Amino acid sequence: MNKQREELLKNLENQNRELNEYAHVVSHDLKAPLRNIDTLINWVLEENKDVMSESCLNLLNQVLFNVEKMDLLIKGILAYSTIDKLESEERLIDFNQIVDEITREIHIPKNIKISIIDDLPKIKGNTWRFKQLMQNLIENSIHYNDKTEGQIEIGCIENKNFFEFYIKDNGIGIAEKYHDKIFKIFTKLESNNQNSGVGLSIVKKIIEFYKGSIWLESKENSGTTFYFTLPKNYGTA
Repeated sequence: MNKQREELLKNLENQNRELNEYAHVVSHDLKAPLRNIDTLINWVLEENKDVMSESCLNLLNQVLFNVEKMDLLIKGILAYSTIDKLESEERLIDFNQIVDEITREIHIPKNIKISIIDDLPKIKGNTWRFKQLMQNLIENSIHYNDKTEGQIEIGCIENKNFFEFYIKDNGIGIAEKYHDKIFKIFTKLESNNQNSGVGLSIVKKIIEFYKGSIWLESKENSGTTFYFTLPKNYGTA
């Protein structure tokens, strides 16, 4: 029985590795033709926009919109398949600095205010993973905020064996029936935006890589708070 269990686990690990490698290769190979499509359509628009009908221009812009969506999806798949393949390269990471970098690099609408409520800790880990973790959660709070004055609060509570982070927003909220589904890859609550449906699955995979956990509290039309833990045994300042 133990031997069969070991063989099953080994087969599952091999299948998982092969699927991740396949996803990485396919995603990488799709990026070049997408770039070509984007370049060609932009060239056509630039050279012929004065003689094209409005309906034709709208159709070509719709193609560009979908090319961008596909590009986001490919980037998401590449990120998801890379999470557990990075070389160690772990060091002490300041989460205050991580959030500062993210807020300077991403687009934040003028009606959205992001605040760090508590000083964030330093934890030993990989910069790319932690940045992916925080960026996907912050962007998720931005994308699903419909308020005139959007608020996003980021904080952390220190416990004996772990840090408990939270990212709270006053956005559209998430119905309880979707609380587990949203962490599954390619799951989107809306089909008319440019989210890839991979972001929260990346978040969960990174947190599980570090032996943490993630959950949420939400009320429709009032907002959502994501909580996640990271163990202290990866090192603190």
